[in-house]
Amino acid sequence: MDKECNTATEGAKALEQDGVELKQLERQVERGHLFAHSALGESFLRLGELQTFLHGLIDTLLKKGVVTSEEIAGATTKVRHELTEREELNGPGTMVRVDQAGSDSKPPVKVDCQARMHVCHAVCCKLQFALTVPELESGKIKWDLGRPYFIRHNSHGSCVHVDPESGACRIYADRPGVCRGYSCADDRRIWKDFDKMELNTEWIDANLSVAEEPRLIRALMHDPERLTAVGAGDQQRTSEGVEGGNR
Repeated sequence: MDKECNTATEGAKALEQDGVELKQLERQVERGHLFAHSALGESFLRLGELQTFLHGLIDTLLKKGVVTSEEIAGATTKVRHELTEREELNGPGTMVRVDQAGSDSKPPVKVDCQARMHVCHAVCCKLQFALTVPELESGKIKWDLGRPYFIRHNSHGSCVHVDPESGACRIYADRPGVCRGYSCADDRRIWKDFDKMELNTEWIDANLSVAEEPRLIRALMHDPERLTAVGAGDQQRTSEGVEGGNR
């Protein structure tokens, strides 16, 4: 009987875990779609405005005989080549981290996380940062579909690789370089007093207390003059290091 009860309990826990993971997956799919639609809407708006302006300007210059069609074609080819060389042809706003040369050789910072877990509850795992190309291509670290290519967080704002019960990292051996080199010992955002284990609750509450929910930044499908604003500007970006949870 006890064996049957244990089996039933384990089965119920497995189903509950499957349900949690399914909700997290649904949240990520929603974030991914909103990001894609936002990027497409923003791009089409800018391209439409630019196309209208350029056509009007070129027609005016040609009509007045200021330039010739051949001169415009030559100048366009030259500018396109220069922008490509400088990597200034902007994409949809994705971001990857580029570590400094030799940063991987730094030894991991030693902090007794287990001794502090009852106080901090792994709050550092709510910080956001972009992943590197090798980290992405490893297939072992999950990135946020709604904010490529940042570390993925769950609906509670914590990294999805953190065990919710123990606070331990479930991919510790393959954790990102930012996590390997990070130390909360000198992070004033986390601790007011590291030795006394006094948290900086003001900063944490202001920046890490609420998880970012899926939101539509901009997805224009009609005349922009007839639409009401649905989002707030461009997303804040970072190329290295760790940033707060909310913007």
